Amino acid sequence: MKNGRSLLSTCYQDRCKRVLVRGEVWQRSPGLRRLLVATAVAIYMADFILAAPRKNATDDRAVIKVVEEFFAAQPGYQKGDLITRSQAEKVVAKLVSDGVNIPDPGSVTKRTLSDDSFIVHELSTPSGKNFMRRIAARSGAFSQLDRLSTIPRGQAMIRDLVHKKDGDKMIEYLTTTKGGKNMGGMMAQVRGGVDLNKPTGRIYTADDLVAAVKDAIAKP
Repeated sequence: MKNGRSLLSTCYQDRCKRVLVRGEVWQRSPGLRRLLVATAVAIYMADFILAAPRKNATDDRAVIKVVEEFFAAQPGYQKGDLITRSQAEKVVAKLVSDGVNIPDPGSVTKRTLSDDSFIVHELSTPSGKNFMRRIAARSGAFSQLDRLSTIPRGQAMIRDLVHKKDGDKMIEYLTTTKGGKNMGGMMAQVRGGVDLNKPTGRIYTADDLVAAVKDAIAKP
């Protein structure tokens, strides 16, 4: 027992010394303390920062899924078609009901064209749909058409383009050539005119809607 007590006492004393030594090192090494604290804070912040993208990524997938499923269920819809405000409102309402946090849903839906707008009406006719699908692949085509509809005789011009066999060629010219860009800019110089090249900031397609909702979610 004596040897046992001696061994126990020695082990206990050794542990005490180690604890004391550690404490002494901690007290005498402010650099070590700062390093450990900085490391702990960095780990915490990294976890906090990475958590937001993970949540946003989940929301992004939800947005894409809901938008794609909604428009796939619309009779006669084709990817790239013009969408309307009532459709966007239904999509956004579905996302909100699914728990996606969109801080200001109205700021998204108000950027779409109203169901009774001239452009929506013209592009919902058989000739209009055919025209719409011929210009849809042109970046900025819907924006140019929207702006064109606001100038004097602009709506009459659009009706002519819709019903002409090669009416889409005019939009192609405006959106893809230097001469077309120049012409679009010159339209701002006529009375009541606008720069056709200037983006409207509106939402015209399902892809535009996805991008707008993602932006709204990402805003602090």
